[in-house]
Amino acid sequence: MDIVAIIFFVVVVASLGAIFDAPWVPTGKKDYDRIAQFANLESGQTFWDIGSGSGNLLFYAAQKYNAKCVGIEISPFWYAFSKVKSLFYKNVDIKFGDFHDFGFGDVDVVYTFLTQPKYKKVKEKFNKEAKQGAKLIFAVWPVPDQTPNAEDLKPKSKPYYKYVQS
Repeated sequence: MDIVAIIFFVVVVASLGAIFDAPWVPTGKKDYDRIAQFANLESGQTFWDIGSGSGNLLFYAAQKYNAKCVGIEISPFWYAFSKVKSLFYKNVDIKFGDFHDFGFGDVDVVYTFLTQPKYKKVKEKFNKEAKQGAKLIFAVWPVPDQTPNAEDLKPKSKPYYKYVQS
């Protein structure tokens, strides 16, 4: 009986992000370089992942691109999981909470793969706070009624949309 309770607890805690329009759907490893190249990610730049989940994209970007990576995670389970893992990476910081609680002022690239209703809110915050030239990359959907600066559309693969702060 105790194992059932533990499994139930883990499933409920891991699913909490879905309540906030942030279900855990990881970005595929095959897209990590594609995203970094689409964003023109360079060594020393600050790269944020909103809804970072396990943090794997951040750990990859920190190692391969020498980026300063920050993950924002609202699920206690994924926050704890990636926070512990981040202790072994000097350029990765995992923060717990909603993206509204953190400023975009020093960010070079913001990436997110949330539900489409959240995209408009992320874009509004980005427009208010991001520095000139900062890039916002959305997975799967563009922001409704807003034209991206660039699109990365590959057959049989997730589309990505880039918005650049002017």
